Amino acid sequence: MMPDVPTAAPGERVWLLDVPFRTPAPGAQFVKKWKSYAWVGTELPVELAPFKALPFSYQQWVEDDINDSTGERPVAAPKIPRPEQVSGAAAVVDAARAGKRGFLLADNAGLGKTLIAVMSAKTIAEERGETNILVLVDRPAQITIPHWRYSIASVGDGGFRWLIMSPDQLKKLIARNGRPKYTFGVVIADEAQLYSNDTQRTAAFEKVARFSNSHEQAPFVLSVTATPGHTPADQRYLAPLFAQLHSEPSEYWSDLGARLVESGIPLDKSYGKWTWSAEAKESATLQSQALETVRGWMSNSKPPLMIHRPTPWGPVPLDGMPIDLTHAQRAEYETEWAEYAYEMGLARKSRNIARGRALVLRYRQKAGMIRAESTAQWAQAQVKAGKQVLVAVEFVSTAGDPLVEMIEDAGISVAKLFGAVPDKEGQRLRFQRGDAPVIVFNVTTSISLHANEALPDGTHASSLPRTGIFHQPRYSGIAAEQTFGRSHRDYQTCPWVIPFGVGTKEEDVATVMLRNLNSVTGLKGGDRSGLRSLSELLGVEWLEPDVLTTEA
Repeated sequence: MMPDVPTAAPGERVWLLDVPFRTPAPGAQFVKKWKSYAWVGTELPVELAPFKALPFSYQQWVEDDINDSTGERPVAAPKIPRPEQVSGAAAVVDAARAGKRGFLLADNAGLGKTLIAVMSAKTIAEERGETNILVLVDRPAQITIPHWRYSIASVGDGGFRWLIMSPDQLKKLIARNGRPKYTFGVVIADEAQLYSNDTQRTAAFEKVARFSNSHEQAPFVLSVTATPGHTPADQRYLAPLFAQLHSEPSEYWSDLGARLVESGIPLDKSYGKWTWSAEAKESATLQSQALETVRGWMSNSKPPLMIHRPTPWGPVPLDGMPIDLTHAQRAEYETEWAEYAYEMGLARKSRNIARGRALVLRYRQKAGMIRAESTAQWAQAQVKAGKQVLVAVEFVSTAGDPLVEMIEDAGISVAKLFGAVPDKEGQRLRFQRGDAPVIVFNVTTSISLHANEALPDGTHASSLPRTGIFHQPRYSGIAAEQTFGRSHRDYQTCPWVIPFGVGTKEEDVATVMLRNLNSVTGLKGGDRSGLRSLSELLGVEWLEPDVLTTEA
Protein backbone atom coordinates (compact mmCIF):
# COMPACT_ATOMS: atom_id res chain seq x y z
CA MET A 1 0.00 0.00 0.00
CA MET A 2 1.39 3.39 -0.98
CA PRO A 3 1.95 5.93 1.82
CA ASP A 4 -0.38 8.95 2.09
CA VAL A 5 2.58 11.28 1.54
CA PRO A 6 5.53 9.97 -0.47
CA THR A 7 9.06 10.77 0.68
CA ALA A 8 12.28 11.12 -1.28
CA ALA A 9 15.38 9.07 -0.58
CA PRO A 10 18.83 10.72 -0.74
CA GLY A 11 19.45 11.97 -4.28
CA GLU A 12 15.75 11.86 -5.14
CA ARG A 13 13.15 14.60 -5.50
CA VAL A 14 9.41 14.75 -5.00
CA TRP A 15 7.92 16.16 -8.20
CA LEU A 16 4.46 17.74 -8.12
CA LEU A 17 2.61 17.28 -11.39
CA ASP A 18 -0.17 19.32 -13.01
CA VAL A 19 -2.10 16.44 -14.58
CA PRO A 20 -5.28 17.38 -16.48
CA PHE A 21 -8.51 15.57 -15.68
CA ARG A 22 -8.68 12.05 -17.10
CA THR A 23 -5.14 12.25 -18.47
CA PRO A 24 -2.93 9.18 -17.84
CA ALA A 25 0.12 9.78 -15.65
CA PRO A 26 1.88 6.39 -15.31
CA GLY A 27 3.62 5.96 -11.97
CA ALA A 28 2.26 9.16 -10.44
CA GLN A 29 0.26 9.17 -7.20
CA PHE A 30 -2.47 11.63 -6.26
CA VAL A 31 -1.67 13.10 -2.86
CA LYS A 32 -4.72 14.53 -1.11
CA LYS A 33 -2.68 16.64 1.30
CA TRP A 34 -0.95 18.43 -1.57
CA LYS A 35 -3.99 18.41 -3.87
CA SER A 36 -1.69 17.28 -6.64
CA TYR A 37 -0.20 14.25 -8.35
CA ALA A 38 3.34 13.42 -7.26
CA TRP A 39 6.21 11.28 -8.47
CA VAL A 40 9.43 10.46 -6.61
CA GLY A 41 12.79 9.80 -8.27
CA THR A 42 16.08 11.21 -9.40
CA GLU A 43 14.86 12.38 -12.79
CA LEU A 44 11.32 12.86 -14.08
CA PRO A 45 10.35 10.29 -16.76
CA VAL A 46 9.78 11.60 -20.27
CA GLU A 47 6.08 10.70 -20.22
CA LEU A 48 5.58 12.84 -17.08
CA ALA A 49 7.75 15.78 -18.14
CA PRO A 50 4.81 17.73 -19.70
CA PHE A 51 3.17 17.90 -16.27
CA LYS A 52 6.12 19.17 -14.23
CA ALA A 53 5.89 22.35 -12.21
CA LEU A 54 6.87 25.47 -14.13
CA PRO A 55 9.51 27.81 -12.70
CA PHE A 56 8.21 30.43 -10.27
CA SER A 57 4.74 28.81 -10.20
CA TYR A 58 2.81 28.10 -7.00
CA GLN A 59 3.10 24.41 -7.79
CA GLN A 60 6.90 24.68 -7.84
CA TRP A 61 6.80 26.84 -4.69
CA VAL A 62 5.09 24.03 -2.78
CA GLU A 63 7.38 21.45 -4.38
CA ASP A 64 10.43 23.39 -3.26
CA ASP A 65 9.08 23.50 0.31
CA ILE A 66 8.53 19.72 0.26
CA ASN A 67 12.08 19.09 -0.95
CA ASP A 68 13.71 21.95 0.93
CA SER A 69 15.55 22.76 -2.29
CA THR A 70 15.07 24.93 -5.35
CA GLY A 71 13.67 23.49 -8.54
CA GLU A 72 14.32 24.44 -12.14
CA ARG A 73 15.08 28.09 -12.87
CA PRO A 74 14.02 29.67 -16.19
CA VAL A 75 16.51 30.66 -18.87
CA ALA A 76 16.03 33.53 -21.32
CA ALA A 77 18.10 35.63 -23.67
CA PRO A 78 19.68 38.49 -21.68
CA LYS A 79 18.26 41.99 -22.00
CA ILE A 80 20.13 45.24 -21.52
CA PRO A 81 17.90 47.71 -19.66
CA ARG A 82 17.34 51.05 -21.37
CA PRO A 83 18.33 54.29 -19.59
CA GLU A 84 14.72 55.09 -18.65
CA GLN A 85 14.39 51.65 -17.08
CA VAL A 86 17.57 52.11 -15.05
CA SER A 87 16.44 55.53 -13.79
CA GLY A 88 12.95 54.18 -13.06
CA ALA A 89 14.34 51.34 -10.95
CA ALA A 90 16.55 53.81 -9.09
CA ALA A 91 13.51 55.92 -8.18
CA VAL A 92 11.72 52.88 -6.73
CA VAL A 93 14.78 51.83 -4.73
CA ASP A 94 15.18 55.36 -3.34
CA ALA A 95 11.64 55.15 -1.93
CA ALA A 96 12.42 51.83 -0.24
CA ARG A 97 15.65 53.17 1.20
CA ALA A 98 13.69 56.04 2.72
CA GLY A 99 11.59 53.51 4.63
CA LYS A 100 8.44 53.86 2.55
CA ARG A 101 6.12 50.89 2.18
CA GLY A 102 5.30 51.34 -1.46
CA PHE A 103 5.60 53.11 -4.79
CA LEU A 104 3.34 53.83 -7.78
CA LEU A 105 5.00 53.05 -11.12
CA ALA A 106 2.62 54.72 -13.58
CA ASP A 107 4.75 55.18 -16.69
CA ASN A 108 2.84 55.06 -19.96
CA ALA A 109 2.47 51.66 -21.60
CA GLY A 110 5.58 50.51 -23.43
CA LEU A 111 8.27 52.22 -21.34
CA GLY A 112 9.38 48.93 -19.80
CA LYS A 113 7.69 48.85 -16.40
CA THR A 114 8.23 45.08 -16.12
CA LEU A 115 12.03 45.30 -16.10
CA ILE A 116 11.89 48.36 -13.83
CA ALA A 117 9.86 46.31 -11.34
CA VAL A 118 12.14 43.27 -11.54
CA MET A 119 15.37 45.24 -11.15
CA SER A 120 14.10 47.33 -8.26
CA ALA A 121 12.57 44.32 -6.47
CA LYS A 122 15.91 42.50 -6.53
CA THR A 123 17.78 45.46 -5.09
CA ILE A 124 15.18 46.11 -2.39
CA ALA A 125 15.08 42.44 -1.37
CA GLU A 126 18.86 42.30 -1.18
CA GLU A 127 19.21 45.50 0.84
CA ARG A 128 16.44 44.49 3.25
CA GLY A 129 17.72 40.93 3.65
CA GLU A 130 14.54 39.46 2.19
CA THR A 131 14.21 36.15 0.34
CA ASN A 132 10.69 35.96 -1.12
CA ILE A 133 9.27 38.13 -3.93
CA LEU A 134 5.65 37.89 -5.07
CA VAL A 135 4.53 39.01 -8.53
CA LEU A 136 0.79 39.35 -9.21
CA VAL A 137 -0.18 39.56 -12.87
CA ASP A 138 -3.35 40.12 -14.86
CA ARG A 139 -5.14 37.55 -17.01
CA PRO A 140 -4.70 35.67 -19.33
CA ALA A 141 -2.25 33.81 -17.11
CA GLN A 142 -1.07 31.64 -20.04
CA ILE A 143 0.58 34.79 -21.44
CA THR A 144 1.24 37.11 -18.53
CA ILE A 145 2.97 34.55 -16.30
CA PRO A 146 5.46 33.43 -19.00
CA HIS A 147 6.08 37.10 -19.86
CA TRP A 148 7.12 37.85 -16.28
CA ARG A 149 9.00 34.56 -15.90
CA TYR A 150 11.24 35.25 -18.88
CA SER A 151 11.58 38.94 -18.05
CA ILE A 152 12.98 37.96 -14.65
CA ALA A 153 15.32 35.46 -16.27
CA SER A 154 16.48 38.02 -18.85
CA VAL A 155 18.04 40.23 -16.14
CA GLY A 156 18.72 37.47 -13.61
CA ASP A 157 16.56 36.30 -10.70
CA GLY A 158 19.22 37.24 -8.14
CA GLY A 159 18.86 33.91 -6.35
CA PHE A 160 15.60 34.98 -4.71
CA ARG A 161 12.44 32.88 -4.41
CA TRP A 162 10.01 34.31 -6.94
CA LEU A 163 6.33 33.43 -7.03
CA ILE A 164 4.25 34.57 -10.02
CA MET A 165 0.49 34.15 -9.92
CA SER A 166 -2.77 35.68 -11.14
CA PRO A 167 -5.35 37.33 -8.85
CA ASP A 168 -7.52 34.22 -9.17
CA GLN A 169 -4.81 32.19 -7.42
CA LEU A 170 -4.39 34.54 -4.45
CA LYS A 171 -6.68 32.45 -2.28
CA LYS A 172 -4.02 29.71 -2.32
CA LEU A 173 -1.84 32.00 -0.21
CA ILE A 174 -4.46 32.31 2.54
CA ALA A 175 -4.57 29.71 5.34
CA ARG A 176 -7.75 28.29 6.84
CA ASN A 177 -7.52 30.80 9.69
CA GLY A 178 -7.75 33.62 7.17
CA ARG A 179 -4.13 34.67 7.54
CA PRO A 180 -1.43 34.64 4.84
CA LYS A 181 0.63 31.45 4.67
CA TYR A 182 3.85 33.10 3.58
CA THR A 183 5.82 36.28 4.13
CA PHE A 184 7.03 38.24 1.12
CA GLY A 185 9.57 41.03 1.41
CA VAL A 186 8.53 42.60 -1.89
CA VAL A 187 5.15 42.42 -3.62
CA ILE A 188 4.78 43.56 -7.24
CA ALA A 189 1.13 44.25 -8.13
CA ASP A 190 1.04 44.48 -11.91
CA GLU A 191 -2.11 46.16 -13.25
CA ALA A 192 -2.71 47.43 -9.73
CA GLN A 193 -6.08 48.92 -10.71
CA LEU A 194 -7.41 45.35 -10.40
CA TYR A 195 -7.43 45.87 -6.63
CA SER A 196 -9.57 49.01 -6.57
CA ASN A 197 -12.96 47.57 -5.69
CA ASP A 198 -14.41 45.62 -2.77
CA THR A 199 -13.94 42.08 -4.13
CA GLN A 200 -12.60 38.76 -2.85
CA ARG A 201 -9.39 39.18 -4.84
CA THR A 202 -8.86 42.64 -3.31
CA ALA A 203 -9.41 41.25 0.18
CA ALA A 204 -6.93 38.44 -0.47
CA PHE A 205 -4.41 40.88 -1.95
CA GLU A 206 -4.62 43.14 1.10
CA LYS A 207 -4.00 40.17 3.40
CA VAL A 208 -1.06 38.83 1.41
CA ALA A 209 0.45 42.34 1.10
CA ARG A 210 -0.18 42.78 4.86
CA PHE A 211 -1.96 46.12 4.61
CA SER A 212 -2.83 45.99 8.32
CA ASN A 213 0.82 45.70 9.39
CA SER A 214 2.61 48.69 10.80
CA HIS A 215 4.52 50.72 8.24
CA GLU A 216 7.85 49.45 9.61
CA GLN A 217 6.86 45.77 9.38
CA ALA A 218 5.05 45.84 6.04
CA PRO A 219 6.49 44.45 2.80
CA PHE A 220 7.38 46.86 0.05
CA VAL A 221 4.47 46.95 -2.41
CA LEU A 222 5.25 48.17 -5.92
CA SER A 223 2.00 49.10 -7.67
CA VAL A 224 2.45 48.96 -11.44
CA THR A 225 -0.16 50.41 -13.78
CA ALA A 226 -0.34 52.81 -16.71
CA THR A 227 -3.98 53.50 -15.80
CA PRO A 228 -4.25 54.12 -12.04
CA GLY A 229 -8.00 54.80 -12.04
CA HIS A 230 -10.75 57.28 -12.81
CA THR A 231 -10.96 58.98 -9.42
CA PRO A 232 -8.74 59.07 -6.31
CA ALA A 233 -11.15 56.58 -4.69
CA ASP A 234 -9.97 53.98 -7.21
CA GLN A 235 -6.53 53.96 -5.57
CA ARG A 236 -7.48 51.54 -2.79
CA TYR A 237 -4.24 49.64 -3.41
CA LEU A 238 -2.35 52.77 -2.29
CA ALA A 239 -4.31 53.31 0.94
CA PRO A 240 -1.53 52.13 3.34
CA LEU A 241 0.97 54.33 1.52
CA PHE A 242 -1.37 57.33 1.88
CA ALA A 243 -1.64 56.50 5.58
CA GLN A 244 2.14 56.46 5.94
CA LEU A 245 2.44 59.80 4.15
CA HIS A 246 -0.06 61.29 6.61
CA SER A 247 1.74 59.70 9.59
CA GLU A 248 -1.36 57.67 10.43
CA PRO A 249 -1.97 53.93 10.99
CA SER A 250 -3.11 52.09 7.89
CA GLU A 251 -6.48 51.19 9.46
CA TYR A 252 -7.39 54.90 9.39
CA TRP A 253 -7.45 54.57 5.61
CA SER A 254 -9.28 51.23 5.32
CA ASP A 255 -12.30 53.13 3.93
CA LEU A 256 -10.32 55.10 1.37
CA GLY A 257 -13.22 57.14 0.03
CA ALA A 258 -14.33 58.30 3.47
CA ARG A 259 -10.79 59.29 4.45
CA LEU A 260 -10.35 61.16 1.16
CA VAL A 261 -13.54 63.13 1.88
CA GLU A 262 -12.10 64.06 5.27
CA SER A 263 -9.04 65.32 3.39
CA GLY A 264 -11.19 67.61 1.27
CA ILE A 265 -11.50 65.47 -1.89
CA PRO A 266 -14.97 66.02 -3.46
CA LEU A 267 -16.43 62.49 -3.43
CA ASP A 268 -19.83 60.95 -2.71
CA LYS A 269 -20.96 57.36 -2.34
CA SER A 270 -23.24 56.18 -5.13
CA TYR A 271 -24.53 52.62 -5.59
CA GLY A 272 -22.06 51.45 -2.95
CA LYS A 273 -19.02 53.00 -4.69
CA TRP A 274 -17.18 56.24 -4.14
CA THR A 275 -17.29 58.59 -7.11
CA TRP A 276 -17.14 62.32 -7.77
CA SER A 277 -19.56 64.50 -5.85
CA ALA A 278 -22.39 66.21 -7.75
CA GLU A 279 -20.44 69.47 -7.74
CA ALA A 280 -17.25 67.81 -8.99
CA LYS A 281 -19.12 66.04 -11.80
CA GLU A 282 -20.01 69.43 -13.20
CA SER A 283 -16.56 70.96 -12.79
CA ALA A 284 -13.48 69.69 -14.62
CA THR A 285 -11.49 72.28 -12.65
CA LEU A 286 -12.61 70.85 -9.32
CA GLN A 287 -11.71 67.34 -10.44
CA SER A 288 -8.32 68.49 -11.67
CA GLN A 289 -7.56 70.20 -8.36
CA ALA A 290 -8.55 67.08 -6.41
CA LEU A 291 -6.40 64.84 -8.59
CA GLU A 292 -3.48 67.22 -8.27
CA THR A 293 -3.82 67.11 -4.49
CA VAL A 294 -3.64 63.31 -4.35
CA ARG A 295 -0.83 63.16 -6.91
CA GLY A 296 1.02 65.74 -4.87
CA TRP A 297 1.05 63.53 -1.79
CA MET A 298 3.25 61.08 -3.69
CA SER A 299 5.08 63.20 -6.26
CA ASN A 300 6.04 65.91 -3.73
CA SER A 301 7.31 63.39 -1.20
CA LYS A 302 11.05 63.30 -0.53
CA PRO A 303 11.94 61.09 -2.33
CA PRO A 304 8.99 60.94 -4.76
CA LEU A 305 6.76 57.87 -4.40
CA MET A 306 5.48 57.78 -7.97
CA ILE A 307 6.69 58.34 -11.48
CA HIS A 308 4.64 58.89 -14.59
CA ARG A 309 6.57 59.50 -17.77
CA PRO A 310 5.08 59.89 -21.23
CA THR A 311 6.46 57.76 -24.00
CA PRO A 312 9.24 59.48 -25.96
CA TRP A 313 7.81 58.04 -29.18
CA GLY A 314 4.70 60.18 -28.73
CA PRO A 315 0.98 59.56 -28.27
CA VAL A 316 -1.01 56.98 -30.20
CA PRO A 317 -2.02 58.19 -33.68
CA LEU A 318 -5.79 57.86 -33.37
CA ASP A 319 -8.58 58.73 -35.77
CA GLY A 320 -12.17 57.95 -36.59
CA MET A 321 -12.96 55.75 -39.59
CA PRO A 322 -16.37 56.56 -41.14
CA ILE A 323 -18.10 53.66 -42.88
CA ASP A 324 -20.86 54.08 -45.47
CA LEU A 325 -23.44 51.46 -44.64
CA THR A 326 -25.26 49.71 -47.45
CA HIS A 327 -29.00 50.27 -47.79
CA ALA A 328 -29.68 46.93 -46.11
CA GLN A 329 -27.19 47.60 -43.31
CA ARG A 330 -28.65 51.06 -42.64
CA ALA A 331 -32.18 49.68 -42.52
CA GLU A 332 -31.01 47.00 -40.10
CA TYR A 333 -29.26 49.58 -37.92
CA GLU A 334 -32.20 52.00 -37.83
CA THR A 335 -34.54 49.17 -36.88
CA GLU A 336 -32.20 48.12 -34.12
CA TRP A 337 -31.83 51.69 -32.82
CA ALA A 338 -35.59 52.26 -32.81
CA GLU A 339 -36.13 49.06 -30.83
CA TYR A 340 -33.32 50.00 -28.47
CA ALA A 341 -34.74 53.49 -27.82
CA TYR A 342 -38.25 52.13 -27.22
CA GLU A 343 -37.14 49.37 -24.85
CA MET A 344 -34.73 51.68 -23.01
CA GLY A 345 -37.64 54.04 -22.42
CA LEU A 346 -39.60 51.21 -20.82
CA ALA A 347 -36.59 50.23 -18.71
CA ARG A 348 -36.16 53.84 -17.59
CA LYS A 349 -39.80 54.11 -16.48
CA SER A 350 -39.58 50.92 -14.45
CA ARG A 351 -36.05 51.76 -13.20
CA ASN A 352 -35.00 48.30 -14.35
CA ILE A 353 -31.21 48.54 -14.11
CA ALA A 354 -30.53 44.96 -15.24
CA ARG A 355 -32.65 45.43 -18.35
CA GLY A 356 -30.91 48.73 -19.13
CA ARG A 357 -27.51 47.08 -18.93
CA ALA A 358 -28.65 44.24 -21.19
CA LEU A 359 -29.98 46.69 -23.77
CA VAL A 360 -26.69 48.60 -23.95
CA LEU A 361 -24.84 45.32 -24.32
CA ARG A 362 -27.13 44.16 -27.14
CA TYR A 363 -26.85 47.49 -28.93
CA ARG A 364 -23.05 47.35 -28.89
CA GLN A 365 -23.06 43.77 -30.15
CA LYS A 366 -25.53 44.48 -32.94
CA ALA A 367 -23.73 47.62 -34.14
CA GLY A 368 -20.48 45.66 -34.27
CA MET A 369 -22.05 42.83 -36.26
CA ILE A 370 -23.37 45.24 -38.88
CA ARG A 371 -19.84 46.60 -39.45
CA ALA A 372 -18.02 43.25 -39.33
CA GLU A 373 -17.69 42.88 -43.10
CA SER A 374 -16.14 46.37 -43.42
CA THR A 375 -13.62 45.63 -40.67
CA ALA A 376 -12.64 42.34 -42.34
CA GLN A 377 -12.13 44.12 -45.67
CA TRP A 378 -10.06 46.85 -44.01
CA ALA A 379 -7.84 44.23 -42.38
CA GLN A 380 -7.31 42.48 -45.71
CA ALA A 381 -6.31 45.75 -47.37
CA GLN A 382 -3.80 46.55 -44.63
CA VAL A 383 -2.19 43.12 -44.96
CA LYS A 384 -1.86 43.62 -48.73
CA ALA A 385 -0.18 46.96 -47.95
CA GLY A 386 2.55 45.12 -46.02
CA LYS A 387 1.28 45.64 -42.44
CA GLN A 388 0.31 43.41 -39.56
CA VAL A 389 -3.16 44.12 -38.24
CA LEU A 390 -4.61 44.17 -34.73
CA VAL A 391 -8.39 43.90 -34.45
CA ALA A 392 -9.64 44.73 -30.96
CA VAL A 393 -13.03 43.32 -29.99
CA GLU A 394 -14.96 42.98 -26.77
CA PHE A 395 -17.42 40.21 -27.56
CA VAL A 396 -16.62 36.75 -28.87
CA SER A 397 -19.69 35.30 -30.63
CA THR A 398 -20.80 38.57 -32.25
CA ALA A 399 -17.36 39.89 -33.25
CA GLY A 400 -14.35 37.68 -32.56
CA ASP A 401 -15.57 34.48 -34.20
CA PRO A 402 -17.23 36.02 -37.29
CA LEU A 403 -14.27 38.34 -37.97
CA VAL A 404 -11.81 35.45 -37.84
CA GLU A 405 -13.98 33.47 -40.24
CA MET A 406 -14.34 36.37 -42.71
CA ILE A 407 -10.63 37.19 -42.77
CA GLU A 408 -9.55 33.55 -43.05
CA ASP A 409 -12.05 33.06 -45.89
CA ALA A 410 -9.94 35.63 -47.77
CA GLY A 411 -6.91 33.36 -47.39
CA ILE A 412 -5.25 35.28 -44.53
CA SER A 413 -4.15 33.43 -41.39
CA VAL A 414 -5.49 34.88 -38.14
CA ALA A 415 -4.19 34.50 -34.58
CA LYS A 416 -6.99 34.26 -32.00
CA LEU A 417 -6.49 35.75 -28.56
CA PHE A 418 -9.96 35.59 -27.09
CA GLY A 419 -12.38 33.12 -25.55
CA ALA A 420 -11.34 29.60 -24.62
CA VAL A 421 -8.24 29.39 -26.82
CA PRO A 422 -5.98 26.83 -25.07
CA ASP A 423 -2.54 28.04 -26.19
CA LYS A 424 -2.81 31.82 -25.95
CA GLU A 425 0.94 32.37 -25.89
CA GLY A 426 1.29 30.23 -29.00
CA GLN A 427 -1.32 32.38 -30.75
CA ARG A 428 0.46 35.56 -29.69
CA LEU A 429 3.77 34.27 -31.03
CA ARG A 430 2.15 33.29 -34.36
CA PHE A 431 1.30 36.95 -34.82
CA GLN A 432 4.58 38.29 -33.47
CA ARG A 433 6.65 36.10 -35.76
CA GLY A 434 4.53 37.06 -38.76
CA ASP A 435 3.07 33.57 -39.32
CA ALA A 436 -0.40 35.10 -38.85
CA PRO A 437 -0.51 38.67 -40.22
CA VAL A 438 -3.75 39.44 -38.33
CA ILE A 439 -4.66 39.02 -34.67
CA VAL A 440 -8.18 39.33 -33.27
CA PHE A 441 -8.06 39.88 -29.50
CA ASN A 442 -9.92 41.14 -26.46
CA VAL A 443 -7.02 41.17 -23.99
CA THR A 444 -6.33 44.69 -22.74
CA THR A 445 -3.27 44.27 -20.50
CA SER A 446 0.07 42.58 -19.98
CA ILE A 447 0.82 41.33 -23.49
CA SER A 448 3.11 42.67 -26.20
CA LEU A 449 2.11 42.82 -29.86
CA HIS A 450 4.55 45.46 -31.10
CA ALA A 451 7.06 45.18 -33.90
CA ASN A 452 10.63 44.05 -33.17
CA GLU A 453 9.80 42.76 -29.68
CA ALA A 454 12.69 40.81 -28.10
CA LEU A 455 11.29 37.30 -27.66
CA PRO A 456 12.31 34.89 -24.86
CA ASP A 457 14.42 32.71 -27.17
CA GLY A 458 16.61 35.64 -28.22
CA THR A 459 14.91 36.21 -31.57
CA HIS A 460 12.78 39.24 -32.41
CA ALA A 461 9.22 39.73 -33.53
CA SER A 462 8.68 40.69 -37.15
CA SER A 463 9.58 44.23 -38.12
CA LEU A 464 6.46 44.83 -40.22
CA PRO A 465 4.59 47.96 -39.07
CA ARG A 466 1.50 47.40 -36.94
CA THR A 467 -1.86 49.08 -37.35
CA GLY A 468 -4.98 48.57 -35.25
CA ILE A 469 -8.75 48.89 -35.49
CA PHE A 470 -11.12 49.14 -32.51
CA HIS A 471 -13.91 47.09 -34.09
CA GLN A 472 -15.84 47.31 -30.82
CA PRO A 473 -14.58 50.43 -29.04
CA ARG A 474 -14.17 50.24 -25.30
CA TYR A 475 -16.30 52.84 -23.56
CA SER A 476 -13.83 52.70 -20.67
CA GLY A 477 -10.91 55.02 -21.27
CA ILE A 478 -8.72 52.81 -19.07
CA ALA A 479 -9.38 49.73 -21.22
CA ALA A 480 -8.89 51.76 -24.41
CA GLU A 481 -5.53 53.17 -23.34
CA GLN A 482 -4.39 49.73 -22.21
CA THR A 483 -5.34 48.26 -25.58
CA PHE A 484 -3.36 50.92 -27.46
CA GLY A 485 -0.35 50.04 -25.31
CA ARG A 486 -0.22 46.46 -26.58
CA SER A 487 1.28 47.62 -29.88
CA HIS A 488 2.26 51.28 -29.43
CA ARG A 489 5.25 50.62 -27.18
CA ASP A 490 9.00 50.21 -26.90
CA TYR A 491 9.70 52.91 -29.52
CA GLN A 492 7.33 51.25 -31.99
CA THR A 493 4.45 53.36 -33.31
CA CYS A 494 1.07 51.82 -34.09
CA PRO A 495 -1.80 53.97 -35.42
CA TRP A 496 -5.38 53.03 -34.46
CA VAL A 497 -8.77 53.78 -35.99
CA ILE A 498 -12.25 53.77 -34.47
CA PRO A 499 -14.85 52.77 -37.09
CA PHE A 500 -18.44 54.00 -37.06
CA GLY A 501 -21.44 53.97 -39.36
CA VAL A 502 -21.94 57.35 -41.05
CA GLY A 503 -25.12 59.11 -39.94
CA THR A 504 -25.76 56.71 -37.05
CA LYS A 505 -25.68 57.20 -33.30
CA GLU A 506 -22.32 55.42 -33.45
CA GLU A 507 -20.88 58.48 -35.20
CA ASP A 508 -21.84 60.68 -32.24
CA VAL A 509 -20.46 58.13 -29.81
CA ALA A 510 -17.14 57.89 -31.68
CA THR A 511 -16.82 61.69 -31.74
CA VAL A 512 -17.26 61.88 -27.97
CA MET A 513 -14.78 59.04 -27.44
CA LEU A 514 -12.10 60.67 -29.55
CA ARG A 515 -12.59 63.96 -27.70
CA ASN A 516 -12.25 62.40 -24.26
CA LEU A 517 -9.86 59.45 -24.60
CA ASN A 518 -6.84 61.48 -23.56
CA SER A 519 -8.33 62.51 -20.22
CA VAL A 520 -9.51 59.38 -18.49
CA THR A 521 -6.55 58.09 -16.51
CA GLY A 522 -7.32 59.12 -12.95
CA LEU A 523 -4.23 60.03 -10.98
CA LYS A 524 -2.48 60.96 -14.23
CA GLY A 525 -5.01 63.75 -14.69
CA GLY A 526 -8.18 62.24 -16.18
CA ASP A 527 -11.89 62.49 -15.55
CA ARG A 528 -15.04 60.65 -16.56
CA SER A 529 -16.74 63.36 -18.58
CA GLY A 530 -16.53 61.08 -21.60
CA LEU A 531 -18.70 58.47 -19.91
CA ARG A 532 -21.25 61.10 -18.91
CA SER A 533 -21.51 62.32 -22.50
CA LEU A 534 -21.87 58.78 -23.80
CA SER A 535 -24.57 58.10 -21.22
CA GLU A 536 -26.56 61.05 -22.50
CA LEU A 537 -26.18 59.98 -26.14
CA LEU A 538 -27.36 56.46 -25.38
CA GLY A 539 -30.14 57.55 -23.04
CA VAL A 540 -28.76 55.70 -20.02
CA GLU A 541 -27.74 58.60 -17.79
CA TRP A 542 -30.30 57.29 -15.26
CA LEU A 543 -28.19 54.16 -14.66
CA GLU A 544 -25.17 53.89 -12.37
CA PRO A 545 -21.96 55.44 -13.78
CA ASP A 546 -20.28 52.20 -14.83
CA VAL A 547 -23.11 50.88 -17.02
CA LEU A 548 -21.16 51.50 -20.22
CA THR A 549 -18.04 49.66 -19.16
CA THR A 550 -17.20 46.09 -18.29
CA GLU A 551 -14.44 47.10 -15.89
CA ALA A 552 -14.35 45.10 -12.66
